[in-house]
Amino acid sequence: MSAEPSRLSLFSQSSFPAPVSPELLASSPTLNLAATVTNGNTLAIRRAQGELVSSSTERGLTIQALCWKADGQFLAVAWDDGTVRLVGVENAKVVHRISVSRQTADPDADPEPITYIAWARNLTGRRHFGKDDNDIASRLKTLGLSSSTDGFGLGDADGKGNELVDLPHALTFLEIDSSLPKLSPLPVSGGTGHDMFVFSTTASLESMFAPLKPEDNDVVDVTVVGSRDGSLHLSIYDSFPIGSFKVPIKQGPSPSSSQLAGDFELCLHSYHPEVSTHSLLLRTAGQEKADFMYLVPMDLRFVSYSPVNLSLLASKTTTLQKLLRYVKQTQIHIINEWSSTRELPSRFLSFIQEDLQQKGSGPTSIVQALYHTVLTGHVHRPVKEWLVDSIAERGHKRWEKAVIPGLENLRNLIHQNMLPAIERCTLILSRLSGIARFHEEEDHIGFTNAEITRLVDILSAFNLVCHKVLLIVLEELELFRMFSSWLRITIDRVSSSTVSEEIMEKEALLDPSKILRYIDKYLVSSPMAIYFTKLPQETWNEDWDRVQESSAILDELDDQLKNEQAGKPFMRALPNMAFLVDLLTAKAGDVFQNIAEAEKRSVRFGQAVKLELAPTEAFALVDVKMCLVPKPNGVDGVTYTAVISEENRFDIGVFETKIEIINGISSAPSTAFYYSARLDPHTDSRVIDIKFLNGKVLLALCHSEGKQPYLLRILFRPENPRYQPTQSGIASLSGDAPSSSSVRRMEFAEDLASFVPVRMEVMEADESRGGVPARPSPTADANATTVLDVPPQHVLPVDGRVRVRAERHDPPAPGCPLGPAKDGPHGLADLPGHAALHHGRLDEAAVAAVQRVLVARDEDELLEAREARVDEPQDVDQQRRGYGGNNASLIATRFTCASSAGSQRLNTVRRFASEAMKPSLGPK
Repeated sequence: MSAEPSRLSLFSQSSFPAPVSPELLASSPTLNLAATVTNGNTLAIRRAQGELVSSSTERGLTIQALCWKADGQFLAVAWDDGTVRLVGVENAKVVHRISVSRQTADPDADPEPITYIAWARNLTGRRHFGKDDNDIASRLKTLGLSSSTDGFGLGDADGKGNELVDLPHALTFLEIDSSLPKLSPLPVSGGTGHDMFVFSTTASLESMFAPLKPEDNDVVDVTVVGSRDGSLHLSIYDSFPIGSFKVPIKQGPSPSSSQLAGDFELCLHSYHPEVSTHSLLLRTAGQEKADFMYLVPMDLRFVSYSPVNLSLLASKTTTLQKLLRYVKQTQIHIINEWSSTRELPSRFLSFIQEDLQQKGSGPTSIVQALYHTVLTGHVHRPVKEWLVDSIAERGHKRWEKAVIPGLENLRNLIHQNMLPAIERCTLILSRLSGIARFHEEEDHIGFTNAEITRLVDILSAFNLVCHKVLLIVLEELELFRMFSSWLRITIDRVSSSTVSEEIMEKEALLDPSKILRYIDKYLVSSPMAIYFTKLPQETWNEDWDRVQESSAILDELDDQLKNEQAGKPFMRALPNMAFLVDLLTAKAGDVFQNIAEAEKRSVRFGQAVKLELAPTEAFALVDVKMCLVPKPNGVDGVTYTAVISEENRFDIGVFETKIEIINGISSAPSTAFYYSARLDPHTDSRVIDIKFLNGKVLLALCHSEGKQPYLLRILFRPENPRYQPTQSGIASLSGDAPSSSSVRRMEFAEDLASFVPVRMEVMEADESRGGVPARPSPTADANATTVLDVPPQHVLPVDGRVRVRAERHDPPAPGCPLGPAKDGPHGLADLPGHAALHHGRLDEAAVAAVQRVLVARDEDELLEAREARVDEPQDVDQQRRGYGGNNASLIATRFTCASSAGSQRLNTVRRFASEAMKPSLGPK
């Protein structure tokens, strides 16, 4: 171990005034947000200062797991109903629901508990697997042209702007959605179901329908969800499900190899962006401490190779899914608005209809009576009594307020919400049709041009219905305004014994033809009834079965509407808006299912590797990291699994599993084991947690009772490995004593002897939102956010960030055991508590100072220091917002213990930074 330990300076600390569950606390990788679960099983998202952003709960349900997406846009929340809900960070609303529970024989059985959630981001296509840009660059160089890494740069090697652009790739990802008018938010009231609030704000719509960024053209996001019964659910692009799998524990590389019986649950997952094979670490289901685990390679063939660009296909299909949800919710609003315009007038008319039918003479319907009044000016006695007693001035105002705003809302919903959504659906289907025609000879893309053409046909029929309804709404709105004016004049005329000159002038301005047309066509029944009326289930099912055999829905709809106008029998369900929306959703769902099945067939699980210690010891701490191994025609993967046994808390062992990958398929893995670090057994220090910082450095959080906690920075890879095979199939490193120069001790700057560390978390650096602006000087209030400036010698631009959560406490009373309290419903004491998180930034001057320090340390590091990239200052808007990314390697510590008096509990997150986080630095 290094003789001179590094010092960790306090970077920042923050507090939240809320009791939290320590197992269910997740901090955003890009924003100063933390998601916690309180004692009341309420999900709370807070800013660093403790300000509550949002809180939500599901009645009768319990949260089982939390995980932020790498870009911080979504928080995945697993509930015990077998559903993972994705909460959008921009609006704090549930924007997607992923059902991960498998179908069981007993429909009343409870879903299997969700034990693990992970996000992965892989590079896709031949641009990253196989021929790379270097091959293209060499070909362009022979032609005297320069190349661009992104395919869109302009400017040749001489700077004359004569660059060859990757035109096919640019055309493939050409987006015109941004030129379309943005979708309008839906009203909050009037919707139903889970999506009634999702589309109610502009921020929510912009978050859900964000255009595909150029930098994401060759990227696919994979969501991995593991359940207690060993099932694994995969979905891509947040909401597009691939399917559920039962992870096999195969004893050989071939598909027919024998498998172990029993349930094994997913406990850890690791990936590398440029490796299509992921590593899954499984243990026996239900075990808290396992004495063996299985490492299973999972080959995602659709990542390494796909006949069509996966990111384009997935982004378009997921956008179409969300558009169909938007269309369905808009259709619900339209029907509700139409119903509201008919409800009150129908009640008014029902009173007079009964009176007229009971009379022995005169008109028998309100239409005849009002027709007579418009043409002659004479008002029958029942109608006069109805106008004076039932309607009057107040009733007329209610009638007007029910119809005119309702028709205007109906017009806006169709023109501003439904038709733009139909246009966007048409564009996506056109893109999918082009993909299907280009790959029509390949049956494993999951869909055909005929299926897309059928969707376009249904969408065209629905578009026709929307335009017909819009024309009817516009006409009815114009006619009703004229009818309403006449009705008010008539009420005033029959209510008084004399007719004023003002009433006569107003009556002269009316158009009798429009009044008569409204009375005849719209007063009692509306032409929109055939599009909105709820149908009997028998009629619905009959027409549903009939349209399944129809090859042209648009032509069929046109014929049925002609039959309806001619008074002939027609299919009553086909013109119905809800029927067409459900038909479109069902047929699109079939296409989505076929695409998912095609991608599901390309998921393969390799041979399992059993990881166990000899002699058999239970694993106390485990972490896993996958790294890239380049080769001439592709890449291989190597997975490092760091373990500490329950019986021996002084030795840190590492399993090294090499996985050869050929055409996206992993071969039989080979595993070696060695000890990377060893604590002094004569001390009472023990390792609290271990985490990989990168492919070279392993961090170990250590603590001794009553003493200062510290970190060990371990270069875990052996310099000259010599492995010897053993009977278990896992090779051992000869001479297992780790080198003392590979371990560096890192101490905290201030006195933390009264803290007991319990957990550590590592996150990669992120610059998607810029750096975090400077904050005020330290404050003495323990409950307030505190930020300390980091001295330049402790700051540097590095590749990752480390966080360890903390809880502050008073020294324990005699006999009070150290460690997390267990007497709360979530493992917490039923006492006031605080959760904490904060972000900091590094300035360029500090970065430059560290570079100068590094230059003085080693000549080999001189070039590295010169090439180190210095982040440019963030924009003013980001400074004003007060949050941003994290472009530093930071350490924050979480400690916990009950106080001596048992009356106060404070959770505090402290973060530290040190130049010792530089991965390339080794002790000198």
